[in-house]
Amino acid sequence: MDIQTLITTAGICAVVFMLLVSVLPGMLRGVIANKAQNQFMAGDFDAVLKTLSGPMASFCLPKYNQEYMRLNAYEAKQDVEGVQRTLDVMLGLRATAQQRRILLSRALNFYETQGDEERATHVLDLIDSHVAECKGEALDAAKELKRDSRQTFNIAFRGSYAYIAEMEHALASADADERARLNYYLSLQYGNKGDEKRAREYLDRIAKSYGLVPNDKDDEAPTEDAGEGVGDDCHEEGGACRR
Repeated sequence: MDIQTLITTAGICAVVFMLLVSVLPGMLRGVIANKAQNQFMAGDFDAVLKTLSGPMASFCLPKYNQEYMRLNAYEAKQDVEGVQRTLDVMLGLRATAQQRRILLSRALNFYETQGDEERATHVLDLIDSHVAECKGEALDAAKELKRDSRQTFNIAFRGSYAYIAEMEHALASADADERARLNYYLSLQYGNKGDEKRAREYLDRIAKSYGLVPNDKDDEAPTEDAGEGVGDDCHEEGGACRR
């Protein structure tokens, strides 16, 4: 083989290699993602985790996407330790502003359900940092996340019921997902206030919206004493009150 042929062959091999490096991961990414999604929809969450832990997934899937799918699988199988480990990894990864916002919201909700005030406080600090890093529309969304997260924290960990009137008013224009969130936190606030009857009423509204109980009552916020619950003892800094 003469030198010219050798150079030509080497050039062809280099081009083929570059094509494989640039095209193959994208092709495999769709295959692996579809496989994991089908396993998830079939309820085989252990299989999802196995797929995501394989070398092909590590090769072709972006790290954030890989861990996000892993988080979904651990949550679906109610593996608290798995969710915790995955959140620890994900909170240290680079992400877009939208990805970061969604992750921080999910992390705070998880720590709330676990009653983990220390980690929830850490997430609030991360949210503050996120706000400082955002600009434009991303900044507006980050500020909204900060506001909602402070409310969530105060209700869940500080026994606050300072947001009852605000949330009851917001129910009228909320979409289905937001109505579920508002009903849940209204239930918690009335529980914090000691009004178990009203707390149960808001929980029932969530169940009715998902067809779990007969929908025999209008799903409207109570009109009587609409501002009740925002007492003087609930106007501390941050909207929190300790009971």
